[in-house]
This record gives sequence, C-alpha cells and structure tokens, in this order.
Amino acid sequence: MGQEGTTGGSMVIWPFQRAREVKDADALVAAVSQASRSPEFYGSGRVPDTLEGRFEATTLFASLALIRLHGDAAAAALTQSFADALFSHFDAGLREAAVGDLSVPKRMRKLAGDFYGRLAVYAAALKTADAGALARAIGRNVLGDEQAPYAVALEARIRALSEKQAAAPAEALLTEAGWKL
Repeated sequence: MGQEGTTGGSMVIWPFQRAREVKDADALVAAVSQASRSPEFYGSGRVPDTLEGRFEATTLFASLALIRLHGDAAAAALTQSFADALFSHFDAGLREAAVGDLSVPKRMRKLAGDFYGRLAVYAAALKTADAGALARAIGRNVLGDEQAPYAVALEARIRALSEKQAAAPAEALLTEAGWKL
C-alpha cells in the first residue's frame, strides 16, 4: 500500500489547490479596486465618495479590464473568473454596508444589470471616433451629470489607460503598474 499524501517520494494529493485563473482573478480584482480608489478621483466635482460612487468607479475600471481580456482568446478562463470574483467583491461590499441578507440578491441583480449595461456603453464609446461619447457616459454614470466638467479629464485618462493596456500583455493587468499612466 502506497503512502499517498506524504512527501516520501509519493505523489501528494491536495484537493484544495486553487486554479491559476482564480488566483489571477483575485489579483485583478485587487488591482482594479486599488486603481479605482485612487484619492485623485474623489472630491468636490469628482466621483462621490459613497457606496454608489465607489461602485461606479470600480465598474469603470473593471470595464477596462474586461474590454482588454475580451481581446485575448487565451484569457477566456481569467475573464470568467474575474467576473465571478468581482461580483463576489460587490456582494461582500453590500454585506459589509449592512444591507440585509434578504435584500442582497435583489440588489446584486440590479448591480449586475447596471454593470453590464455600463460595460457595453464604455466599450462602444472607446471604439467610436466621437471623443465626447465616453465623457458623456462617464458624466452620466459615474458623476451623475452628463455635462460634468471632470468627465472630460476622466475620459482622457481612461482612453490613455485603455490604449496602454491594449498594447501590453494581459498579465500586466494583474500589476499596479498596469493601471498607472
């Protein structure tokens, strides 16, 4: 009889090892969260420092990650793992904010609808030649005013970051440097 589970020359069987894409997805959620929480984005005339404002900023940056990952067929598993991890992060945020357990599923469905709607709008705006399309979407969704002056500056940053990420390997998204200009 062999000695499975020991290190004495036999194969070690450990059923709880996490897949690489799950680890990478967690790293990507952390990188997106860190990028979206930069203090420069918050303050008077900028992103409101509220649960909703943080959701909108996270959605904007997570959209960049998903847009970049969708362009890389080799990243399909990471794309799904990232979406799963991101929504787990949103769920935890609701629970931390003391949203009642019975209300969380309903709120999560709304957040998912809002998230995927914004992802589609941001992706389309980044592809269009209409430079103001992304600023209007950011103003409407993130800042609560389509004409918000800060939307133009945020659009320029998001466009530049999107271009940088498109030119870099997908793995760069997992690092802090992948989110800096």
